[in-house]
Amino acid sequence: MNSSKPRLLQTYLIDGTLEGIRIVDCESSIEAYVIPRLKISEAKNITDLEQPALYILLNSEDNKAYIGESESFYARAGQHLKSKDWWTLAVAIVSKTNDLEKGDVKYLESLAVERARGGSIILENNTIPPRNNIHRFKLHKLQGIIDDTQLVLTSLGYDIFSSPEQKVEQIWFCNSKKSDLKAIFKGDKFILLAGSVMVREPGKGWVRYPDQEQSERLALVKAYGSEDEDVITFTDNISFKSPNHAGRILLGRSANAWTTWKSADGLTMDEVMRSGQ
Repeated sequence: MNSSKPRLLQTYLIDGTLEGIRIVDCESSIEAYVIPRLKISEAKNITDLEQPALYILLNSEDNKAYIGESESFYARAGQHLKSKDWWTLAVAIVSKTNDLEKGDVKYLESLAVERARGGSIILENNTIPPRNNIHRFKLHKLQGIIDDTQLVLTSLGYDIFSSPEQKVEQIWFCNSKKSDLKAIFKGDKFILLAGSVMVREPGKGWVRYPDQEQSERLALVKAYGSEDEDVITFTDNISFKSPNHAGRILLGRSANAWTTWKSADGLTMDEVMRSGQ
C-alpha cells in the first residue's frame, strides 16, 4: 500500500494579493508565515510572530538560504535586514497554539540545518547548531514539524531539504511470542505497518483493562485483520496515538514503549532516542 495520503494546503492572503504576507496552513500543529523582504514592516503587529519560531531566509535566483530561530521574529528579521542583503523572502514557522518553547525551536534549527546541508541549495549557515537536550516525548513531534516545514517550502518552490540520498524511515520492531509487529513514527502518529502479525489471544490480565481498549482491539481485528489459527495478520497500516497505546492494544497487556519497541539493530526506543540516532 502507498503510505502517501492526501494533504490539504490552505493559503490566506492577508492583504488579498500574492505580493503581500501569506499564511500557509497544512493541517498540522504549525503555520507558515511567508513574508517578502519588502513587507517585513507589516509583520510588526502580527501577534502570532511574537513567539518562538523557526525561520528560513530565501533567495530563489541565487539559490541561497539561511536557517535560524528566534523568540521574536520581527526583531530578528530587522537585524537580518541590516546584516544580510541577499534574501528576498522569509518563511517563519510558528505553533498554532503557541506551545513551542525556546529549546524546541533551537532543536528544530539544528534539525533543519542538518537536513538542508544535504540538499542542493547554497546554505549560508556555516555550521550545524549544537543539538540541545529535548524531552524524549517531544522528539517525534519536532521531527513532524520539520517534515511539515519541508512540505510547505516545497509547495512554495523551495525544496531546500531535498537530498540525493533520502533518509531511510526508522522502522520499530516488536517481537513477543508469536507477534511480529513493525511500525514507524509519522508526525504525531505511531503507525503499525501492513503485514504485522499479532497473537490472537491477549494476556491474562487483559480482562482488567478498560472496555474501550478491549473493544478497540476487537474492532481493529475485524476491520484490518486476517485470521490464521492463533495469529492475526494486519492487511493495512493502522494509526495509533503513541507507541505505548500501540503496544498495549496489540500485545493485549501493559507495555513500556521505550523498551518494547526496538530498532533493526536491537536497540530499544529509549536507547535510540537518547543517543539521537
